[in-house]
Amino acid sequence: MKLGNPLHTIRDRLDLILLLAIIMLGASVRMVYVPSTVADFDPWWYFRHSEDALNYGLNLPKWDILSYAPPGRPYIQFMGVEYMLAITYKIFSVFIKNMSFMQFFILAPAFISGISAVPAYLVGRLMSNKIAGLFTAIFAVLAPTFISYSVSGYLDSKAFVVLYSFLTIYLMMLALKKQKIYYYIAAVLANVLFIYTWAGGGWYPLMAFMVFAPMLPVFRILESMVHQRKFSIDMTHIVTELKKMIIPYMIILVSVNVITQIVGLSNVLQAGILSALYYTGISQPLLVNISVAELQKINIFSSSGFDAVANQVGLITTVATLIGLPLLVVYKLIKKEQVRLEEIFLFLFALITFYMILNGIRFALIFSVAASLSAGYVIGNLYDHIKHKPIVLMAGIFGAVMVFTILLISNAYQLANGVSHGYGLDPGWKEALDWVKANSDNSTIVATWWDPGHIIAGYTGNKVVADGAHCPDSECVTGGINMRIQDMAYVLTTSNETEATSLLKKYMQLTPDECNKVKSAYGDRIYDNVLHQDPCAPLTKMYFIASNDLIGKYYWPRYFSSCIRKFGVQNAKSCYSIPNSWFQKNAQGTNYLQLSYSSRDNAGNLIYGNGVITLAQKNNQIVPILNIPDQGISNAIIQNIVVFNNDQALSFSYSNVTNIIPGTLFVDPSFQAVIYMDPDTSQSLFTKMFFYYGQGLEKFKPVFTNSIIRIYEVEF
Repeated sequence: MKLGNPLHTIRDRLDLILLLAIIMLGASVRMVYVPSTVADFDPWWYFRHSEDALNYGLNLPKWDILSYAPPGRPYIQFMGVEYMLAITYKIFSVFIKNMSFMQFFILAPAFISGISAVPAYLVGRLMSNKIAGLFTAIFAVLAPTFISYSVSGYLDSKAFVVLYSFLTIYLMMLALKKQKIYYYIAAVLANVLFIYTWAGGGWYPLMAFMVFAPMLPVFRILESMVHQRKFSIDMTHIVTELKKMIIPYMIILVSVNVITQIVGLSNVLQAGILSALYYTGISQPLLVNISVAELQKINIFSSSGFDAVANQVGLITTVATLIGLPLLVVYKLIKKEQVRLEEIFLFLFALITFYMILNGIRFALIFSVAASLSAGYVIGNLYDHIKHKPIVLMAGIFGAVMVFTILLISNAYQLANGVSHGYGLDPGWKEALDWVKANSDNSTIVATWWDPGHIIAGYTGNKVVADGAHCPDSECVTGGINMRIQDMAYVLTTSNETEATSLLKKYMQLTPDECNKVKSAYGDRIYDNVLHQDPCAPLTKMYFIASNDLIGKYYWPRYFSSCIRKFGVQNAKSCYSIPNSWFQKNAQGTNYLQLSYSSRDNAGNLIYGNGVITLAQKNNQIVPILNIPDQGISNAIIQNIVVFNNDQALSFSYSNVTNIIPGTLFVDPSFQAVIYMDPDTSQSLFTKMFFYYGQGLEKFKPVFTNSIIRIYEVEF
């Protein structure tokens, strides 16, 4: 038997060796820190539902009684993530006997992210060459926005979104090129799985191709005008090119629509209409979207806007997409070379996803897919153009590319390390949730600000008033996120316990009319839940959580309480359907002013915020002095100060001082920080619950406290 030259074998397989290295790199970056529990809010939602899929033999119930209780909400239709995880775990557990589902779930995002390099490489190679494929793969798995949402312990739909994005684009491109039945079948199945995994968003690759078809003849006409310096249309060529693309595309599109309709999922028309309504601003978004930083519009032409995009997608990837790809197209037009179909598609794909990111940094993940493809394609074409040039030129250009790539890898590890430690379940939260779990039953509900709801429900198995799965009134027919976010906001920011408990009481039991409304909407489905409980049954106990993260978030509860504050608790119902524009015009938020210890002055007085606040001692009292020269405030005295000493509150008031600032200064027991509160904020229930441990409250009974959480049982 004649053996081949090992060096030739390595050279021929070098791209596969490098691809394997990229897969391992993508996984290892996300495993720099592996937590012991599920990380952050949304992953707990996916963990809980995936565990349900596993425990109930892939036969999920139809009703989720824990989320948005009472009465709960229907299980979501799009369960691709949950079923995929349950099935994969079943396979893994055959070979790895001692791995728990939580351990598997924690490691899953690293493996899924690493594997995403394979379809990224394949589509990059299909569009250009192996060099393009390898760079597409590395840009894809190391995109900062992708890493941020796929480190160990943090698993939601985003890792699957990247995987399926590259897979569907690759298989559709392959079907368009080869036009073989098995490629059609593969493309159809991949798109259906994507749609089943990511709600209406899974339609976006098909919708991108839909835009591609009518734009192709427009582009060819413009190309002809540039080449020939006159208006001319070669309809024969255009029609031939369109037929080669449209017929395979329509086969895939129609097949996917038929299957999604049969299984009860959305169709492309519904997805397209919803997208158009959202991006044109016609649809009314949920109230909570006002406060979600990821959904705020971006001005890419500002330095901060460009930096925001580059920081999410990667500098070299962003520059190659926004500058390199257009230059490549212009270069070909000048050289009178025909622009390839792939280049037109990439240009349009990048343009569409770039427009998406301008509507919120949350869409950076989708733009990173287009940008990775575009950057890989540009580098692959650059290689083709210079590979026969002097070696010095090629070495210089690719040397610079490799330097940036090495920096990208280094930054990826640093980012992953920081993000990983930023997620996770704080020991204080774990201690509090363990207490809730031990001191509650099926008739207990937990209320707080909306975002910890997934963790509370997932960790304790308790019902929650609201969570991060922002339920609209069309689905939560007795009141969705718009009602619950305003109620919780008012409870946190009011000083009136009676009004607060009147809003909370309705979450203890549905009225007969509300129960009938749910039954009318969902029928017997509401009794098909994993806990086998009656959603209309009364609850007997409510815990209310005041946690330290709400100090920094307090602006938003104050903001969202504006309508009820203006019109009164008795008219709260009218606020639940009020348009977002009312809040954007009339609502105002309030922050706690938090300042850290800086130093001592010559007299030994404590200074905070580099001189903004000084704690001076006079006549055995502590005097809080405020200095903000830019606002014309000089040596003003804050009216009230509260100092904790051995868990006892020492209060001083300076009402008779002339140069006075209304409000209260709270001094942290460690004296490492002070917090200023305006008069209203200093009297809010959250302030009394968190800072004063419930002192003076009658309807909120303290039952648990640690350094970051206070839990109260609400007495109605």
